[in-house]
Amino acid sequence: MPLPPSLSLHDAMALGTAGFTAALALYRMLDNRQAPGLGPLCVTGATGGVGSLAIDIFSRAGFEVHAVSGKPEHADYLRMLGARDVLARDALSTTRPMESVRFGGGLDNVGGAMLASLLGQTAPYGNVASAGLAASAGLEATVMPFIIRGVSLLGVASAGTARDIREDIWRHLASDWKPAHLERICTREVSLAELPGVFAGMLAGGSLGRTLVRL
Repeated sequence: MPLPPSLSLHDAMALGTAGFTAALALYRMLDNRQAPGLGPLCVTGATGGVGSLAIDIFSRAGFEVHAVSGKPEHADYLRMLGARDVLARDALSTTRPMESVRFGGGLDNVGGAMLASLLGQTAPYGNVASAGLAASAGLEATVMPFIIRGVSLLGVASAGTARDIREDIWRHLASDWKPAHLERICTREVSLAELPGVFAGMLAGGSLGRTLVRL
């Protein structure tokens, strides 16, 4: 598909797979009747590329967003993107199958216990989209959120998206879902030669926003 006129090549690369994944998560949640009235959307792994873009995109779509991050030094960054509240990781540390409702739904980029905890704090008929495994590929959960509250767990697989959905999502990203803070989310630009150092920082948990590579 041709690049929409409202997106520059720089914008498209800053969005990249991360922006498409965040938008696909919202697309799937809306398709399953997610609505702002259910409560705030929780975004885990919030300072990463997908998380940062999700906060901006979800806010643009009219949702209140709560960000979960283990990097308190970046709380102001997350609020600038649109997060109403910034929560520490222990907000999703419960091991009980269900807790009091705290969120209308959310996007999880972490997996494992955090995803299980998010499911247990989601409102009746809310949706949780799973898009990452930064902490774990496992999911030790019970069926209780599903059969008692009707919570839905939605998979987000950007690589296998049908062409018509892909085009629809990019139309949104070029218009009503276009992140308002894309230049702030794209925190650095590097050359190919600088990538080894970037990867080392990512593996050490030092990622923030998006890194654009100059070719």
